[in-house]
Formats: sequence, structure tokens, C-alpha cells
Amino acid sequence: MSYRYQKGLTLIELMMASTLGLIASYFIMNIMITSARTAHLSEGISQSQETGRLVMSWLKDSVINAGYESNYLNEESPEPLMSVCTGATTPPADNANCIFDTDLNANAGDRLAIRRTAGGLNPSTRDIQTCGGEALAASIINGQEEVSDVFWVSLNTADTDTSNDYQFQCVTYDKDGNRLGTAQTIANGIESMQILVGIGDSEGNVTNFVSPSDVTDWKSVVGVRIALLAREFGNSTLEDERRIYGLLNSEPIEFKDRTARYVQNGTIWFPNSKKM
Repeated sequence: MSYRYQKGLTLIELMMASTLGLIASYFIMNIMITSARTAHLSEGISQSQETGRLVMSWLKDSVINAGYESNYLNEESPEPLMSVCTGATTPPADNANCIFDTDLNANAGDRLAIRRTAGGLNPSTRDIQTCGGEALAASIINGQEEVSDVFWVSLNTADTDTSNDYQFQCVTYDKDGNRLGTAQTIANGIESMQILVGIGDSEGNVTNFVSPSDVTDWKSVVGVRIALLAREFGNSTLEDERRIYGLLNSEPIEFKDRTARYVQNGTIWFPNSKKM
């Protein structure tokens, strides 16, 4: 009778296999953790970028109506922007239809207020609505009255409800400064806005951009440059480090947290600023 001997793994072979398995597991886990961190980082940065681009795109579609004159027989369009505020009233309260100009960003920055007239011959939907999409009164439309759209950032961080923090809002006023309709929130995730006003020459070409407080002739305004400081919805994307952001000619603002932010810039020309 013959016997066949069987051999298993030696202790050394078993230890080597276990070690190789542990090394492979380490690298696989490291790749998985790195991938998860990268995905989390990309999501936070993408959120801030998408918010900034969304609001800027919406602003361009709205602010381009500045200086719109619904009566084509009038020789001049109205001044495209409202003047700088002289009081402390803030929207959506009545009589807050003015531009607020500040070099600081900690309290939401500037406020933009454009001027236009309602109604007209074959008006578009936007010409008969508030900036938030509500219908204007028939008397305002038929009378082709002047209205103003105001855009600003409402921080709302004093309460415990975080769903309404960092809101970019708009509201429309009549020519007497009375609010028309309700204030509308366009998007969450905007911490500050800064604006510079474009001054044009006799042909309507921008010669330079200045702070609203430095404008001496509002009829010469032909455009506006806007900077938005957008943020992610969470606050744990980045490493807890010191970061500084600059918006146009305002004072840089510093943060030391883990929130991803993005500065979105845009320039809008006012095609309705005509002189005949």
C-alpha cells in the first residue's frame, strides 16, 4: 500500500500571506478614504461656484433692464440707477429704494437699485412684473410709471434657523418708494455683494468704474460691475485655515473656518441708456 503525503502552508508562508494582505488592504482603504475626501471637497467647492454663477446669471437678466423707457417717444431714458442712500432704512421696508455703498463685507456689502418704467407698447412679461415675478398694478402698467428693483444680501444669521441664512433677495418699489408685492429670495449662499458703477463717454463707452458714492452724474452711468461672495451650504469642506477674499475695491474679508467660498465677478452693460 502506498501513502500520499499532503503539505499545507508553513508558518512563515502564512505570515507572509497575511502581511501582504494587510498591505493591500491598507492601500485600498487609503485610496477609498482619499476618494471620499476628494468627492466631499469637490462637492463643497462646486456648491459655492454654482450658487455664484446662478445668482450672477439671474442678475444679468434683471439688471440689464436698468434705464428701460417704456415710452419710445421720450427723448431720453431714465437714469439707470437710483442714487446712494441718505438714510438707514433697509429693504424690504418702504423708502429703501436706493443704493447702499460700503467698503466692508462683514455685513453683506453693497445694495444695488435699478430704475425702469413699466408697461409700454407690446411689453414683455418682465416689463409688467416685479423683480420677483409678481404682477404690477394695472395703474402702474397703463400709466407707464417708474419702478425700481432693489437687490441685496440678507444674512439672517442671528436666529437658530439656518435654512434662511445668506439669502440674496430682491424687491420692487414704486416711484414714491412704496414696496410693491413681497420681497423674494433668489438663492441662499451669498455672503456679500460689491458693486462699481461704469461711467460712459458721449458715445456710451465705459471710461472707468467708480464707487457709487463717487458718481457725480447718474445720467452718465452705462453699466455696473458686480462681485458676489458665495459659500457652500455646509461648513466642513476645507481645512480649518485662514483665508482672505477680495471683492472689487472693497476691504478684503478674512475667515478662519472650513467653509468653501467662491468670488463670482460680472459686468453688465445698460443697453437702454440712450440719448437722442
